[in-house]
This record gives sequence, structure tokens and C-alpha cells, in this order.
Amino acid sequence: MKVLLRIVLFFFIFSVVTVITGYITFGLLTTSKSILVPDLKGKSLLDANGILSGVKLYLKVEGETYDDNVASGQIVKQNIPAGNKIKEGRTISVVMSKGRRFQTAGDLRGQPVEKAQDMAASNKQKVSKVIEVYSDTVEEGKVIAQRLSSEDKGGAELSVVISKGSYPSTLYCPDFITQEVAQAQELAKSLGLESNVTGTGPRITSQQPAPNSIIKKGTTVELRAASIEE
Repeated sequence: MKVLLRIVLFFFIFSVVTVITGYITFGLLTTSKSILVPDLKGKSLLDANGILSGVKLYLKVEGETYDDNVASGQIVKQNIPAGNKIKEGRTISVVMSKGRRFQTAGDLRGQPVEKAQDMAASNKQKVSKVIEVYSDTVEEGKVIAQRLSSEDKGGAELSVVISKGSYPSTLYCPDFITQEVAQAQELAKSLGLESNVTGTGPRITSQQPAPNSIIKKGTTVELRAASIEE
């Protein structure tokens, strides 16, 4: 009989404790203040933590991801959307931005190669390959084109095409021998050639390169002046 009484008493006490515990828990849940979840997107961790602390919520970083529109070090998304109502004391999990996966290539056309390299570096890129070609429209030493246009996304390396200036035209070297010095110099100038005259005679007696040899514009022709009789 005593054993039965003890069992009944035990279950009675257990039931009372359960009811009281449930009542307290229910009271705490129903009396907790509802919080309107703030929008944390685009905020730094410091700012987000300050905002959440002010409404008795907590912050947790779940991870990082690349994002073209949110700067590195700012929040990309949160697990509970802004505007939802939750009880105070809850934790908001966020994902941080690592910035763009790739940088945007600047427009380097028309820039001197040194400036193009500096512009690429400011975009966290490197001019890894320089190709030189002749151009009649772009000044020597300036960028004609780049592998990635200014609107495209590129990686860390960039290739550029640099102008070597106008293509050097070729011509047959005139025969200056027997010409007067002034006449020979004028002819050389008209053809885009440089002339270097040595000697003191009135006429040209020898030249280098030889007459009718193929030369490029800008070539210096060595002329020797002397008397024909010499």
C-alpha cells in the first residue's frame, strides 16, 4: 500500500512540475517582444552588428560569395528576409561579399603603354603580353586594341596591341653620283631620306647604299662630294 501511495505521489509531483514548467515557457514565449528584421544587405559587419544589437538580435556569418553588385566586405544576403517579424534574441545569419570574381577591363585604347599598364594595375590586372604592329592611324607607342573590350569581364591578365607607327615604305635608292651636292640633298629629302655629305667637292662622287638598292624611308644615305676629276 505504501509503495502504491509513493507511486501516485511521484506522478502527482511530476505532473505539477510539468504544468508549471510549461506555463513558464509559454509565458516567456508570449511575452517576448516581436522584432521587425532590418535589411542588412550592403552593410558592413560592424554596421550590421550595431543595428542588430540595438533591437536585441544577434549576428552570425555563414560564409562568403562573389557578387558583381555588392562590394567586398559587405553583406550579400541574410537567412531571414528584411521585414519579417521574429522574437528578440534570435540570430540572423548572413553571407558576405568577396566582390567581383573578375575585374572589368578599362578602355586602354589610345593610351601610352606605360599608362595602360598603370590603368590595368588599378583594376587588379596585369598587362602580360604586348604585341607590336605597324599602324598609319595610331601614334607609335600607343595602344591600338586590347584582348578584352572595356565592357567585358576579364581575368587578372590582359593582352594589348601597341602601335609601331607607320609602316616603313621601301624604295629604290636613287643614283646620286655626278649630281651637285645641293641637288642630291634636295632629292634625298623629297624621298624621305636623310643625307650625310662628306668631302668638299661640288658633286657627288660616291654613295652608300649603292644606287638602285632597296632601302626604307628614313634611311641615311652617305654621300661623298669631290671634284669629278678626283
